[in-house]
Amino acid sequence: MTHPEERARRLPFAFTRLDPSVRREAVYLEATDTAQSFGILYRPADRDPKTVVYLMHPRAEFTRHYVVPPFTARGYAVFGQNSRYINNDTDMVHERLLLDIAAGLRYLKEAGFERIVLLGNSGGGSLLGFYQSQASRAPAKRLAMTPGGEPIDLTQEVMPEGDLYIAVAAHLGEGRFMLNVIDPSVLDENDPTAVDHEWDMYNPANGYRPFPQPSHYDRQWLAEYRKRQVARSHRLDTIAREHIAEHAYFRNQLRDPGYAALPEAARGMVARRARLWKYMVIYRTLANPAYLDPTIDPSNRPVGSIFSPADPIIGNYGPGGLARTMTPRGWLSTWSGTSSQAELPDTIRHVTVPTLIVFADGDCDIFPAEQEELLEKSGAEDKLLRTLPWADHYLYPVGEEGKKLLDPRERLIEMIIPWIEERLGSR
Repeated sequence: MTHPEERARRLPFAFTRLDPSVRREAVYLEATDTAQSFGILYRPADRDPKTVVYLMHPRAEFTRHYVVPPFTARGYAVFGQNSRYINNDTDMVHERLLLDIAAGLRYLKEAGFERIVLLGNSGGGSLLGFYQSQASRAPAKRLAMTPGGEPIDLTQEVMPEGDLYIAVAAHLGEGRFMLNVIDPSVLDENDPTAVDHEWDMYNPANGYRPFPQPSHYDRQWLAEYRKRQVARSHRLDTIAREHIAEHAYFRNQLRDPGYAALPEAARGMVARRARLWKYMVIYRTLANPAYLDPTIDPSNRPVGSIFSPADPIIGNYGPGGLARTMTPRGWLSTWSGTSSQAELPDTIRHVTVPTLIVFADGDCDIFPAEQEELLEKSGAEDKLLRTLPWADHYLYPVGEEGKKLLDPRERLIEMIIPWIEERLGSR
């Protein structure tokens, strides 16, 4: 195992290299629905900048992000905020995440920052695009309902806007990501071993070769495979909505004036069903043919996935997995590619502030055509797509080619700070 100090020397932009003189303030926040979140505000030791870089991921720890050291060294403040759903998206309602972000940005405005750079990394890219798309609208035109049917009153929310939007190694939203990876060969949601072999990407008859050999999938087969992925998402949406409707039915029964007249046993049954939340268990969610066929949307990526580096088939069938256990409302709002309102290709149409999209072309899970789609659909007049060659999702070098270049994280900073300064001026 590599010693931490040695690793830090090899990774000059690791968080462990943060200058000890950088000021740090722990910030505890309460959203308007009373949910709690927290963050850390970093300021350079020798100045009080008016520009702050803002970070949040739906569930990942972002208070110690790798951009903190280089940005503070260049004189910027950075605020890394963790959401109410940190490390657990089982019941994640994306619309409620917007309340956490609004609380964070209100705090920054009250703290005296005049300019806010929204830096969305990975899942933070779609999240901050979702936020900006709502914050930029007239309050009356904001969302009022979650996909699960719960009211979410953004019309009364004070939502400060970002001044710039940057998406780094950003996927298209959890739902769109799920449409790429969900296994359409599942025959029975209650039986994870039931397989339709005709649509199994891990079936040799369909072009599969054992990892790390590259596979090759027929393009007509692939087109139908993608349609069947969408169909499975719709089926899961139906299950989720049925659970929600059943729960609502018994809750209404509990409130009905006739409830008190029911026999005791019937009242008990209604009360229990009204309080019961059913969970969805979703198997086999790592089945994107592009993981194993590098000729699908080619890039400098290696074969495989960041979610199962040893072999994607292990991640598809093994423990854990994306969206493995979800509440119905969490599925519909976050991981459903056919119901979520947080898909970046949709929300970025309403992001009109200057926009920079940075694509790491060695990323196993994010693909060139997706980044081109974001650029095309962006609502900003000032928009740019830049590529970091030979960099993976976490901005580590890919292969021997990547080792010959400057560290990808350093290349990122050299790319985005001039872009920020051209638009916002001094810090």
